[in-house]
Amino acid sequence: MGLVGMLQGNRTAIFVASGSLLLLIVWGKVAGDIYGLPGPDSAFLLLQFMLVIFLMEASTTVLTFDSNIKQLEGKTDNLSSLARMQVMKWERVQLFNLGRLTLASFGLSLGLLILGSLVSVSVNQIAFSGILVLAAVVAVFVILTYRREPEEGRRSSD
Repeated sequence: MGLVGMLQGNRTAIFVASGSLLLLIVWGKVAGDIYGLPGPDSAFLLLQFMLVIFLMEASTTVLTFDSNIKQLEGKTDNLSSLARMQVMKWERVQLFNLGRLTLASFGLSLGLLILGSLVSVSVNQIAFSGILVLAAVVAVFVILTYRREPEEGRRSSD
């Protein structure tokens, strides 16, 4: 469904597919815990979660890039060539920054996971557990909201 959404340029289909995949990952972990099945390592689960979010955000960047390039299609003047180069540079920077942000969020979440296992957080330490969970949620929230769209073309009046 996500691939079809990418091919058609449908952001809603991409978000539904990514959200469904995230729910399946979480449900797999919950069901495994409920039924006592051996599941993947928590770090692997975290990596899957981060990769889905990365791909969802990268698809948004690529769709924005495609829509801007389509507007410049067939135009060969100097201004269009310059705009095309700027959009390509924007895409490269966005994807690079998204990758860095995903790696930093994964590192932060993995660090919190390791810290939580070392400290052996018990039920009596609800505040500390809440802070760890809140920090992980903030890291994921930053990934979901940290993106910039290309600036609208400004015309200078020389």
